[in-house]
Amino acid sequence: MATLDEMTDKLAKLFRDGVLVDVDVSCWTGARMLTPEDLGLEAKDVAEAYHLGRKMLIPDRIIAAFHKIEGQARNLVQTNSFPYGSNRFVPKRKLPEIQKQLKELQAKYNALVDDLVLNYDKYREEMRPIYLEAAETAYTNQIPSSETFGPDRDFEAEKKAFIDAFMARIATFYPPVGTIAGKFSLEWTVWGATMPSLEGGDGEDLVLNEEERRELAEDCNRQTHAKLESFVDSVVGELRAETVEVCGHVADSIMSGKVINSRTIQSLRNFIDRFKGLNFIGDSNIENELDKLRAEFLDGADQETLTSDEDMKTQLKTRLAEIKAVAENISDLSSVTGQYHRKISWTPKEN
Repeated sequence: MATLDEMTDKLAKLFRDGVLVDVDVSCWTGARMLTPEDLGLEAKDVAEAYHLGRKMLIPDRIIAAFHKIEGQARNLVQTNSFPYGSNRFVPKRKLPEIQKQLKELQAKYNALVDDLVLNYDKYREEMRPIYLEAAETAYTNQIPSSETFGPDRDFEAEKKAFIDAFMARIATFYPPVGTIAGKFSLEWTVWGATMPSLEGGDGEDLVLNEEERRELAEDCNRQTHAKLESFVDSVVGELRAETVEVCGHVADSIMSGKVINSRTIQSLRNFIDRFKGLNFIGDSNIENELDKLRAEFLDGADQETLTSDEDMKTQLKTRLAEIKAVAENISDLSSVTGQYHRKISWTPKEN
């Protein structure tokens, strides 16, 4: 069993090839969960008066725009990384591209914040008719619960007072405009992983004796060893599976007579670029096959010929089927992962 220092060194070698990236987004909901008290009603009147629940304080499209950019940022990281526990492991060769795109999305996100702050009153006013209608409905449906219906009763004045009180309560739900910007952020953290220190903290020993310390170190080593091995295996497996899916899909499309157009060809180019960018483990068998595909068909042939010439499409289908077969053949997986194991100097567990 490796020592803690040795496992720390192995982790350091892994994180020379990649980093963990965590996207952290804060976003005001722009909504409020309404209660009977918010409407100025008794609980018994709610069912008929108004549908309670989550109600938008500003137009839903405004908050939806924030969520869209958040989704783009998370998808960007996810599609250019591998799961590492609850985090995402990004190969360093992909990091500059991801950082650039994240900064662009961050700028768009911040521009939406600026727009919301600038037009806050306008968006509030846009929601006013909706809440006025809600107030009218609430007032109308609670009238039967009144006890007096004398001729001197001023229903219009009562209605106005009810609606004014209703709208005043709604107004209290809006945060001050000066606090809005602080409710939004799109940030990300780039970091690595290390083995935990088993040294005592604040002058106290972490464990009572050397035997307990040794057992704890062995547990940490065992868990880290298993995680590293599982991670490397999953990286190779994920890239192989995607190769099978992409090549198989295009090959099946050609076989079924579907149109192979410029978008199809570009999707193959994009996949090859993606594979090479994520292939930090060094699955050279598949990468070499994809390089040949690009040289022979995607870069080496006229695109119009490739999309219209039946013989050329048949050759492409055959080539894709061959690559799919190589990716499906798992007999060389242990060799691929073994090379990386040796690179970061650890021996896989024996089955």
